[in-house]
Amino acid sequence: MGEDDQVDAGAAALAARMLERTGEFAASVADRINTLVPVYAERVPLEVLQASVAAHYRVLFDGLLDPTLEDSIPADVAGRMRAAEGVPMSAVFEAYQIALSFIWRHLAEAAERDEVAPRVAVRAASELWRRLSGFTDVMSDSYRTELAARIRSEEQRRSALIQALLEGHLSEPQVWEAADALRLPHQGPYVVIAARVAGAGEHGLTRGIEEGLQRQSITSAWRLLHDVEIGLASLPRPADQLDVLIDALATGSVGRVGVSPLFDDLTGTSQALRLARIALRGAASPGKVVVFGRDSLSVAAASAPDVMARLSHAILSGLESMPAEDRAILLDTFGAWLDHSGSADEAARRLYVHPNTVRYRLRRLEERTGRTLSDPRHVAELSLAFEVERGRVALLADGDDPAAER
Repeated sequence: MGEDDQVDAGAAALAARMLERTGEFAASVADRINTLVPVYAERVPLEVLQASVAAHYRVLFDGLLDPTLEDSIPADVAGRMRAAEGVPMSAVFEAYQIALSFIWRHLAEAAERDEVAPRVAVRAASELWRRLSGFTDVMSDSYRTELAARIRSEEQRRSALIQALLEGHLSEPQVWEAADALRLPHQGPYVVIAARVAGAGEHGLTRGIEEGLQRQSITSAWRLLHDVEIGLASLPRPADQLDVLIDALATGSVGRVGVSPLFDDLTGTSQALRLARIALRGAASPGKVVVFGRDSLSVAAASAPDVMARLSHAILSGLESMPAEDRAILLDTFGAWLDHSGSADEAARRLYVHPNTVRYRLRRLEERTGRTLSDPRHVAELSLAFEVERGRVALLADGDDPAAER
């Protein structure tokens, strides 16, 4: 027998003796891991951990008995199970290091006790290091695969629960279960958010909106539909947080946004969604956030599209014979005048024209519509018609048919 064969035979004999103490070794390592890595004691049953250590131990030393044996199943199982149990990967690596130090000490003690030749001990240690390195690679790959699958599953579950809440398909007990899964409190106030998307599969709000709101103590859950991105947000301090929410939505939106009024019971989510969609129709420009009940004129203009369209047509009928560009100029000027509390000077600054130009255009609007801006009722009628028209233009810009909006 050659020298290398003698070394291999010695390593195999050493491995056989090590395997005799598998149970003892597994118990010692498991206890040590639980002591040094507390998350294991909290999340991994002791018998499960001992079985995992024993499986690794047997595969390691079986490999010294049969060099052709390559078995990574224990590492694959460990990676998947620890991910499922919520053990951080850093803790799993720490546990492997603890097991490695025990194996090394166990091997060194056995070699010294049995007077194993140094070359035999080195050969055994080299093979163990190689296999242990392979174990950690397999474990980390399996851990990441399992974690990714669980994240996808959790996202899909959250999405389905939000959809069921929005559609009002959950019974009261199921509503509380859904709140727990979505990490929402059982009690409001809440709001529903509807943000227009540019196209199917695209987002209406910038990435990270949920995390950004969470930093403001606003918990939220989101669902992407083909035409809007829907959010359900908890506002435990609405007096402080509603304006914070509106600012975040205005900053983070890529289109128009509607927000429902506050409501206290999650069973009212589907009704709140309907009101958020109405508010969305009242948002006339990208980045505009309309809260149902705050901007009453915009919401009223959007709440009954067919009726409002007829009403607006009747009020503004005197503008129909005008060229489209001239008609738009008169309405834009009236909108600027409204936005600046009826000040021609402020409207002029907004439009970059002379105040007399604003006054001239407003007089033409009065002549064409038969309404005067000194009469509050006439101003109210024109304001409503203006909001309807502005909403119609916004919907057309989005590529929507205003008549189809409900």
